[in-house]
Amino acid sequence: VLVVVVSAGAIIQNKRNDGSHILTQRRTHDQTNETHWEECESRVNSKQECTSICLPERNSIQRKTMHPACLKGCQDAHVASTALSCRGKVLSEEDLFKEIGGLAYVHCSKFQSVNPKPEVFATCRKYHRAGTKQGFRMGISAMKEVLDEEWLEMKDELN
Repeated sequence: VLVVVVSAGAIIQNKRNDGSHILTQRRTHDQTNETHWEECESRVNSKQECTSICLPERNSIQRKTMHPACLKGCQDAHVASTALSCRGKVLSEEDLFKEIGGLAYVHCSKFQSVNPKPEVFATCRKYHRAGTKQGFRMGISAMKEVLDEEWLEMKDELN
């Protein structure tokens, strides 16, 4: 289970709002808004990450079917789990799999009848799980970076 730790600091004025909201510590994940979420999601490159994750399938004997199945499962899950973790909708991998685990069948359904059956479908679902885990971790990490940068920026404005 992954836990997000938040640190405290000096009193500063929040310039991202109208300036009337005073931050007494670094913003927590549950205090984020659409601006934070968009910035977090923009920092995660699901295509690049899944290309790396799926490299073993690209080099497999049946790469014409296995590699696209891998990429589809991985990318669909990676994008969804990144969004959920950036938005703070899930804070543990257990909750994440409750939210996204059932989507593996939907995301991979087009490979259900592709030969060799059931290997291609299973490959898609296998990498769906890998994409889910990696997207969650990257979303949590990206949001931490966004909040840390915001906090440092605001502290610097006081000095």
